[in-house]
Amino acid sequence: MKTKVCVINATIIVLHLYAAFNIYAQPSIKAIVGGNVVNPEGASSTKNAVILIEDNKITQVGKSGDVRIPEGAVTIDAEGKWIIPGLVDSHIHFFQSGGIYTRPDVIDLRKYVPYVEGELAEIRERLPDTFARYLRCGITSVVDVGGPFWNFEVRELARQTEVAPRVAVAGPLISTYQPEALTTDDPPIIKVNSIEEALELVRRQVERKADLIKIWYIVRSDQKPEDHLALVKATIEEGHKNGIRVAVHATQLETAKAAVRAGADILVHSVYDTEVDNEFVELLKDRDVIYTPTVIVLEGYKEVLAQQVALTLMEHEMANPYTVSTLFDLRKLPEDAAPTRSEDWIQARNLRIKIAKKNLKILQDAGVTIAAGTDAGNIGTLHGPALFREFELMAEAGLSAMEILTTATINGVKLMGRADELGTIEQGKLADFVILNSDPLLDIRNTSDIHLVVKNGNVHDPQKIMPKTAEDIVQHQVNAYNARDIEAFLATYSPDIKIFNHPDTLRYSGLAEMNERYKALFERVANLHVEIVNRIALGNYVIDRERVTGFPNGMVINAVATYYVRDGLIQRVWFIRE
Repeated sequence: MKTKVCVINATIIVLHLYAAFNIYAQPSIKAIVGGNVVNPEGASSTKNAVILIEDNKITQVGKSGDVRIPEGAVTIDAEGKWIIPGLVDSHIHFFQSGGIYTRPDVIDLRKYVPYVEGELAEIRERLPDTFARYLRCGITSVVDVGGPFWNFEVRELARQTEVAPRVAVAGPLISTYQPEALTTDDPPIIKVNSIEEALELVRRQVERKADLIKIWYIVRSDQKPEDHLALVKATIEEGHKNGIRVAVHATQLETAKAAVRAGADILVHSVYDTEVDNEFVELLKDRDVIYTPTVIVLEGYKEVLAQQVALTLMEHEMANPYTVSTLFDLRKLPEDAAPTRSEDWIQARNLRIKIAKKNLKILQDAGVTIAAGTDAGNIGTLHGPALFREFELMAEAGLSAMEILTTATINGVKLMGRADELGTIEQGKLADFVILNSDPLLDIRNTSDIHLVVKNGNVHDPQKIMPKTAEDIVQHQVNAYNARDIEAFLATYSPDIKIFNHPDTLRYSGLAEMNERYKALFERVANLHVEIVNRIALGNYVIDRERVTGFPNGMVINAVATYYVRDGLIQRVWFIRE
């Protein structure tokens, strides 16, 4: 834990220096010239456009030649680029890291990593890093749909931090069930035992100017939705009385229907127990309820708990590498640390994902308002790049690229309650948008091919938003090794990489030879795992003491690896093996 905190502190210092320089160096008037503005459905798009920005607002959008660029404006060339509104992740949780230790109510590993003094302390320590990862991904706004009362401090910190998304928050989840493992002095979920307790908890959040109220409408196997309906309805009415919309967690069809009839404004997850029916569709449409599918969170839990982690290249590159490293820790912990997940368990989770995607397509085609969200922070759902994987799952469900873009822009800011300020690239809106190298309407995955990010009128180079140290690069490589992901693994190495047995015996060189050797290893050893026992990082050098396990014959390899990193890639490696 100490090593991680040191790395996080170093990163935070760099981020603060970058933010301070960026704020004071930005000119007040800017012209983005030559790009293709891609607005979501219902808003006009413009080819070969000029976007004028003054301070933090868009003052004009039009075709090149039709817009006069003011004298003294700084011109930013966007020729051959595509410009989309800033992306919105409509469902995240800052009190969770995305790592294996973050939900002890799901998998209790507190005897290995303390929850309050370890996991939660580290999460708060790395908040500037987490903010930066969202902005690096072109996510200029997020909605934290519930957490401890210190969530309101997170919102304030984000307001004061330039390298951060805009943040809307709810306070503690008002719940029909209490997960004891998450009970702390400031718990994220609070079970209320009476209507009066629920109303008091709403009032406490109203005092803190909550953007939303969140209900965790959990119906246990021996219960029915109507058992909690009076409490849910009273909570919603109290929120509405105070001018605050209410979001409800309800993943069963009948529970979701009950929540909507009770007045819910937002459903924060997919219905995944059964296919939705016409009654549900009409309820959502008639009451203008926003539906956030969060399909990726189902996939994340399944993959990590079954130790079948399959991250995208964007998740490897843009997520916090030290959080990612924990996703493989079940391979190094004692066998009794977590129950083995059977094939039936895995198939049941796959079925939930299949139903969630089918329901998403039904609701999209019916005209229900869909807002893209990930539930980032839950185990295996990583802050920042998780949204790109959610896009892929939405595309697999049958949504077009324009439909997906709409869910993550104009529908996302509608959920935030800021549709008059954000969500499109138009005169009078705040200047939050992303300049892409590739056309997002040809392939929604191109939303991750980012050239520049503009937030609140300030222009950010993505490489400077999230600078990577030599240690970060090596950790990316370790994560890809443990994931047995050859593409992500090779992406950390220079084309002229050379691997030596210390001091100077060349073992192999070049990416082609590495691909041949490691691809075969990854295919042959399903439980391959390298544990970093100790690490020393100094400048461009990283020295790891490694323990490699998972071989079918029980072999354990102990080694020391010295990595030399330059220009963001591993150039040389020297191994000492037992």
